Amino acid sequence: MDQSQITPPDSRTEDQSRPLEEVIQELVEELERLLESGHRLEALERFGGLHPVDQGEVLEGLPRGLRRSFLDDLEASVVADILEYLEPEESAELIGDREPAELAEVLDLTDADVAVDLLQQIPEEKQQETLEAMADPAEVTELLQYQDDTAGGLMTSDYPVVSETTNTPNALDQLRLLGPDAEDINSVLVVDDQRRLVGSLSITRLALARSSAMVGDIMDRDIDSVSSETDQEECARVMQRYNLNLLPVLDGEGRLTGVILAEDLVDVVAEEATEDMFRIASVGGERIPGPLTNSLCSRLPWLYINLTTAFLAAVMVSLFEDTIARVVALAVFLPVVASQGGIGGTQTVTLVVRSMALGEVPSRLGLRLLARELALGLIHGVALGVVVGFIAYLWKGNFTLGVVLGLAMLGNMLVAGMFGAGVPLLLRQLRLDPAVSSAVFVTTFTDVIGFVLFLGLATIFVDHLV
Repeated sequence: MDQSQITPPDSRTEDQSRPLEEVIQELVEELERLLESGHRLEALERFGGLHPVDQGEVLEGLPRGLRRSFLDDLEASVVADILEYLEPEESAELIGDREPAELAEVLDLTDADVAVDLLQQIPEEKQQETLEAMADPAEVTELLQYQDDTAGGLMTSDYPVVSETTNTPNALDQLRLLGPDAEDINSVLVVDDQRRLVGSLSITRLALARSSAMVGDIMDRDIDSVSSETDQEECARVMQRYNLNLLPVLDGEGRLTGVILAEDLVDVVAEEATEDMFRIASVGGERIPGPLTNSLCSRLPWLYINLTTAFLAAVMVSLFEDTIARVVALAVFLPVVASQGGIGGTQTVTLVVRSMALGEVPSRLGLRLLARELALGLIHGVALGVVVGFIAYLWKGNFTLGVVLGLAMLGNMLVAGMFGAGVPLLLRQLRLDPAVSSAVFVTTFTDVIGFVLFLGLATIFVDHLV
């Protein structure tokens, strides 16, 4: 969309040397003052000079009551421009409570994929009423049938397509009809008379071809594509691997249904990376500005699970109460063994889960990955075991204590490597998301086995520790 009317060249940032968060917060406070003092026209003028990205952040920062009344003063075209830069949840929070007719007025001015993302966030009944109120809901209705995290949910159907039996002058005329929208297009897709994808053709080759040439004679037949049900993460991998600017999307019959542009996958890559990171930390689906109840529902169950595993570790320690009572110094080193195993396991889990997400660990390489992490665990265990054993000997003056601690550290780092790689691999084999709960399980294993190793060895050599 054309943003020139609301994006003066000098309004993108007011002070490039200051953090953007500070600038946005000052804009929020300034707008709030103007609205509360009744200077609405001045507030609208100030707001209109911002880029739509900044407008969205400013609106989110306003108190709910002021935001609602201020949004009513904005033209539908301005709101539509803002929605282009917001996440679907943010868009729904901003205008999702509007009446269907008012919502349709805004969505008519957005790209179809943006409209679909917002509609998927509202109740089905209201979704249908909004579609009925839209001027041209055909493309939006078509896209709604796809899951939002698939190729079908990401694609746009508004992309130039020509028939292989078209001559080059007619193909160029079709492009001219696009007007200014053709500026960002560097190739067209070619289909047969059944709309099956058969190739692509660069604008340069089309423009330089003889007027008697047919599109089918000069097109490139080697073209990558995905099905409409392909996961968005796989789409991103294909585009990155083959350095594509666009990715055609086909239905089950090989017919072209839409196109995914590289710009549409930028957010997907960041979203998938963030999602994996959040899931490893067991806070999936949570946002800082989101409702407190969402955070509670996201975090509390996993905290209870972690509490259960902590008690399991405590039970393991309780089995060796007599040994600890005889050698109190053992209690001093328990956190050392557990924490090193925990951080080693978390390092491995994070690396393995992220590598899986990037497609770097196919199933056939699972055993090789496990062997690699076991070797690393052995090296880390020896390096750390020698250091902690020496420190324990210097601190407590007992050589056997140093040996026991060093051996326990070696064993626990092996456990960290084995379970850090093994748990995600096992979850994937069971067709479960490796990012979910891997860290909790690995930490449990390293804590429990680390305590058992350390205290078990101490029990065996207790007479030399007293």
